[in-house]
Parts: sequence; C-alpha cells; structure tokens
Amino acid sequence: MKKLIFPIAAFAMAAFVACGDDSSSDPASAAPATKTDVVPASVEKFYDTDNITCSETVNKCKTVVVVGYTEVAQCNGVRWDMQTLQEPVAGCENAVAPADNSAPATNAPSGAMVSCDIPGAVGECMEFAAGSPEAVALESQCVSVLMGVLGKGCAK
Repeated sequence: MKKLIFPIAAFAMAAFVACGDDSSSDPASAAPATKTDVVPASVEKFYDTDNITCSETVNKCKTVVVVGYTEVAQCNGVRWDMQTLQEPVAGCENAVAPADNSAPATNAPSGAMVSCDIPGAVGECMEFAAGSPEAVALESQCVSVLMGVLGKGCAK
C-alpha cells in the first residue's frame, strides 16, 4: 500500500506546485511606464497626461493643451484635470500664470484676439490672444458649449 500512496502523493504535490501564481508573466503586472517631468506643449489625448509627472513639487498648476479635445489640462498637485471654461482646476485658483516667453503665433497678427460674446442677462464677452491655448479652446467651445458668438475681440 505504501508503494501506491507515495507516488500518488508526490504526483499531487507536483501538480499543486505547477499550478502556482503566474502573475510574473502577466503583461498587466509589468512595471509602469516611466513618467517625464517635462510638460510638452500639447498631447493627443487626455490619457497621455498619465505619462507626465504631476505632484505638489513637480508641474503643479502647469497646463498642457489636449489636441484631441482642444481643451486644456492642468496639474492640481495630485493628478491632471481638465479645465472648465478656462477656469483653473481646484488647487490652482491663486497660481500665478507663467510668463509667456514663446514667440508670438506666426499665423496671427500682433494683437489679434479671439472672442466669444455670450448673450443673456448674465452674458459676458471673453477674449484671448489668437494662437494661445485658451483661444484654441474658446474657438472650439464658443458656439457649441457656451452658445455664444465667435469674434475677433470684445467691444471696449
């Protein structure tokens, strides 16, 4: 009887070992991609911001244009969030806007503006320098989202 039980027990133990955890070969358990501390001028999709570091000490309140949505994403110190109507995300309300050291857009004349005149009792006119990320977002949202009239500057 011992001759029969020992081989069966050995086979059973080998079967349990062979059915171990295979998570090391699972691609989903692979190490996460390395994040960059450099904020590009734009990304194709909002999910591309997952590859850009966002923390209290790195990139807090910096912005990036999301081309797929023609919107602006901003780092709130924890994660990237989309701005709504060009308003800063929570945590960046009092952040000082960085100085724009870039060259002016070549396709826009100096001083050119993009505006959105929103009618109604609480309506307003918003304007931004042509070619800026804010102007690009305003152009895409003025008529469809804000139900305004797109123009080249607010009446003074």
